[in-house]
Amino acid sequence: MTDPWQTGVDQPQQRRRGLSPGAIATVATGTVVMAVAGLAIGWFAAGDSGTPKANGTPSPTAAVESPAASASPSASPLPSVAASPTYTGATIPDVEGTNFREAYTTLLGLKLTVNVSFDEPGETAAGNVVRTDPPVGSPLKAGKSITLYVAGPVYTFPMPDLSGGSCLKAKDILRANGLQVEKYIGDKDDPFKEASAAKDTTVSWGDRITLTCEKPADPSPSPAAAG
Repeated sequence: MTDPWQTGVDQPQQRRRGLSPGAIATVATGTVVMAVAGLAIGWFAAGDSGTPKANGTPSPTAAVESPAASASPSASPLPSVAASPTYTGATIPDVEGTNFREAYTTLLGLKLTVNVSFDEPGETAAGNVVRTDPPVGSPLKAGKSITLYVAGPVYTFPMPDLSGGSCLKAKDILRANGLQVEKYIGDKDDPFKEASAAKDTTVSWGDRITLTCEKPADPSPSPAAAG
């Protein structure tokens, strides 16, 4: 007999919330597979089949400039000096009061260019040196020009003999006697032929003479004997 006070009420079975363990495992597996596939696709799209390289800007290398070597100072060019006669350490000898021709020869031997000026007033005999320019005692330099101032009128004398050599030798004879060459006619290395002043004619100191130079004529060949 049934208890009337006991009421049998079937309680509805409550459904469990959430996923079952099997579903969770399935979802996890699918997620891993998709992640791996996505990573592979990313590498492929990047075109790098190797190991990805670290993406970073290389640190700049500090540029160290070595100090430029200072150029060694170049020697300053020496100032150009005009050529001058060589100083021998000697001085112009005292030729005052001596015959000008002797003084002239002495000074020529010292490699000086000697000029003579006559009619110089002074208390000395005609033909003697009154003074010099540069004065006696001045430094003596080869090639330097010196002038002898001579008392009395211009010296005259017979024209010397120039024969027996070349025109260059004739020039040396003229110079030794106070004469000068005006010009050469012909080659001065050829034999002397004649001068504008003949031998023994009167000439004055400082006169200018023209020299003619000529080679001897070649003997003409003898005509061939008629056959």
